[in-house]
Amino acid sequence: MDNFLTHTFSIKNHPICELKEKFKIQYVMGLGEFMCYMSKKDVRAKLVFDVWARSIIPTLSVSCWQCTKDYSQIKKATSLKRDGFRFFSMRRIFIFDCFYLASTLNTELVTCTFSFLYENVRDIISRQILKDVYANWGKSTQKKISPQLLNHKKNNDVFHSKPLKRILVVATMSAGKSTLINALMGYRVNAVKTTACTNKLCFLYNKPYSDGITVKRENGSYLYSYDIESRQKGEFVEAGLHFNSSLSDKRICFIDTPGTNYSGDKSHGEITRKAIISNNYDAIIFVVNCLQFNTDDEANLRDFVTKHTKRPVIFVLNQLDWFNPEDDSIKDTINSLTQIVNANGANHEIIPLSAYYALLLKIGEKDLTMQEKIQLERLKHFFQHSYYDLPSYYKGKIRVGHREGDLYKTGMSILENAINKV
Repeated sequence: MDNFLTHTFSIKNHPICELKEKFKIQYVMGLGEFMCYMSKKDVRAKLVFDVWARSIIPTLSVSCWQCTKDYSQIKKATSLKRDGFRFFSMRRIFIFDCFYLASTLNTELVTCTFSFLYENVRDIISRQILKDVYANWGKSTQKKISPQLLNHKKNNDVFHSKPLKRILVVATMSAGKSTLINALMGYRVNAVKTTACTNKLCFLYNKPYSDGITVKRENGSYLYSYDIESRQKGEFVEAGLHFNSSLSDKRICFIDTPGTNYSGDKSHGEITRKAIISNNYDAIIFVVNCLQFNTDDEANLRDFVTKHTKRPVIFVLNQLDWFNPEDDSIKDTINSLTQIVNANGANHEIIPLSAYYALLLKIGEKDLTMQEKIQLERLKHFFQHSYYDLPSYYKGKIRVGHREGDLYKTGMSILENAINKV
């Protein structure tokens, strides 16, 4: 995968934020010129710089993405400054930022950054700082570099040193697959429709901490937005965002697949079957629609999965919030599903779930639409009844520490722990 998607580009407490506006502008102008030169005006570099610069100056209105003939903006950023009777320099922080932002594009640019700055920032002090930063770049400490910057780099480095866990999510149409993935992430990122809305594999990666959303579109271009829910799923094939779940510190990717039974385009099913056969994942989440349990389409997909995968399969019995206590038995449905999927001695996890209720709870009432607020109140009322205490029906081995609250009743805590155990 491309670590660019999961890198955190914004910083809340950059040390330059403490300076006067004119010095902050000089700083970001120099940084913009450096990134413009170093990347040869690469669009990814501009994305990184724009987010980083607006962390320093949220109301930035001047254009900082430009190249001068004599590197004048870089030189201004590294020159000695005077504020009243006090002299100070921003160059050590500036040089660190140059190395750091360049490295988010490609680690090989660290050496290029050293050569470029050594050639074009020629005063003795700047060159010595440059040597110090470069010599200690791979180490956990740096002389006279603010803890804010070091911690930002460390958090990204530690996160990306973790193994990537890939979870393939499969289902027939209208099983609630997109809602389930949204609930696991805690945002409305995937499009949710009753018609076929997934016609490709879509990769959704966790970021180390909250930092908006970075998306990669089909044409290879990248976009960034502070508003995580602003990008519709049809616009991208990969995205990085911080998951609002117990998986938030894990390096994880959910792979969304097309529904296998879309009659309008048989290639949808073929895309999913190829993904299953590849075994290029660590586990499968099979979303079962409790309202259309064990249809021919679902049975065909289930048989294909169990025949071709070499990985663990977690079966999620979804949309149980639609069950009626007077007509439907959650216990009997789970028993029937257990007999089917574990008929040949298998021991697959089967987790009862209301992904929709979990999603509404994670989003929070203040960010819900009027219709969603009505649905939330309806579900809160339903889930006060013991019939909808979904974890009480679970018979697997996954244990959850905190067993109270509305979110636990949805079954989401069990699912997140099951993913964590993969």
